Amino acid sequence: MHPLRVFVVALSLAAGLGCKPKDLRAPNQASLKPTSELMPEADRLINGLLLGRVSELHAWMSPSLKTVVRPPELAATGERLRTRYGQPIGILEEKVHKEGDLTWYSGLVVYARGKAGAPDRKVRLVLFQFAITPDRALDRLLVREHLAFEQIAGPARRYSTVTRLHFVSTGEWTIVHGGPRRMTNYHHDHRAQRFAYDMVVMKGGRSKPVGGSGNKASYCYGYPVLAPAAGTVIRAVNNVAENGPGATGEGGGNGVIIDHGFGEASSLWHMIPGTVTVKVGDKVELGQELGKVGNSGHSSGPHIHFHVATKAGSPQGELGLPAPFVDVYIDGAWYERKMPVRSDRVRRTATDRLERKQRGSAEVLIDAAL
Repeated sequence: MHPLRVFVVALSLAAGLGCKPKDLRAPNQASLKPTSELMPEADRLINGLLLGRVSELHAWMSPSLKTVVRPPELAATGERLRTRYGQPIGILEEKVHKEGDLTWYSGLVVYARGKAGAPDRKVRLVLFQFAITPDRALDRLLVREHLAFEQIAGPARRYSTVTRLHFVSTGEWTIVHGGPRRMTNYHHDHRAQRFAYDMVVMKGGRSKPVGGSGNKASYCYGYPVLAPAAGTVIRAVNNVAENGPGATGEGGGNGVIIDHGFGEASSLWHMIPGTVTVKVGDKVELGQELGKVGNSGHSSGPHIHFHVATKAGSPQGELGLPAPFVDVYIDGAWYERKMPVRSDRVRRTATDRLERKQRGSAEVLIDAAL
């Protein structure tokens, strides 16, 4: 059983960036939603913290969340929002998705401190992300400042995705390339793939049996490639021939790019031709099969290539984003959110409520000190 924990952290986005993030430009008021169009509970949480309705919010929580989020933490979060972030002036973007029996809400709320038009007016984004049970109790909670793409002057090392990314296949996999550093990730110098993963299935320290040859000899060949989160398919390739022994093709081969909203898109490549099950425009759900692991494109053997970046065509161009997995086992230990690196063994976890009660936690990450 994993202990229940709560993190109350002062998070400095400026630290480690090499320079201070740019100020966020005030969005057009007409582009903001005054209240949630997707889930009334979002307004309940936003307004509850604004107005200091601590008892009401705590009473709304599930028994498991009450054990990790105490009224003093809620009161402190509300106070920080009011004094350092100002007032919520609207919702910039929001999305609802399902994970098991939980309904998740993610919303970027624009906060402003100071008078409109004043030179010292500061505008900041706050992510409200929470899950509710079928009986509408608040079961998981995350509140933190969000760094907009326009504020990033260099590599997005301190960016934290809005999208909850789950592991992309079944069984246990070994990371061959991955992590934020050049020493463990050969993608590091590629702008759009800086935080990409390459991964294979290993048995006895090998990716295929002794003497095995050809694509089908690889242990991971034919494994399912699963959607890491809900979204819309914006690219799908399904007709690139696989590489033969000793050959390496070009590009990603067969694969899928999924738009998850909030400017974030995931890419999954090198699948077997003819196995890609989706097309451009399809809506996919978390865990939906997208295709089968193969050896197409720029690949020397069957594996999954996975990375997250800003959507193609964005003003800043494609920018690689850190892609930690949620609710994941790494080297046998469970993590609510973690980025694996080279040699780590990773596997997907179930999302049933029993496991969440044993392992769940809440994060209240406020005060980015921009």
